[in-house]
Amino acid sequence: MNVIVVGAGIAGLSTAWSLAKAGHRVSIVEQGPIPNPLAASGDHHRIIRRAYGAAAGYGRLITEAYEVWDEMWADLGENHLDPRGFICISREPGDEAEEYREGMEAGNYPFELFEPDAAAKRWPFLEPGSFRYAYFSPDGGALH
Repeated sequence: MNVIVVGAGIAGLSTAWSLAKAGHRVSIVEQGPIPNPLAASGDHHRIIRRAYGAAAGYGRLITEAYEVWDEMWADLGENHLDPRGFICISREPGDEAEEYREGMEAGNYPFELFEPDAAAKRWPFLEPGSFRYAYFSPDGGALH
């Protein structure tokens, strides 16, 4: 089958790669250069994590993404994931960081909880009196 993919951002290129691996003939149409510096996926700030609060389904999709990326990195001969983990800071009850933590617990994803003083010891840029708790998960990083 011949397929045209419109857009050569991360979604378009990933779709084209997957279709080509499945044996389809793929053409890509992009309005600018590839990579396009004006596109949403054209910078180095594609943060990936499993913490998505009430969006548990999205968190589960991350597992599939990691598996497919391993295959794609092997095909490309280079890895574009910098797996440095992530930190979240909760300032008040019910905030987004707390929702994310609850999602991490519900999904049984790894994270370590820190009281303010312990968090500030590990990350000196934090001020212990400015938040309730912090947590770190190794399951996250940045795509580039």
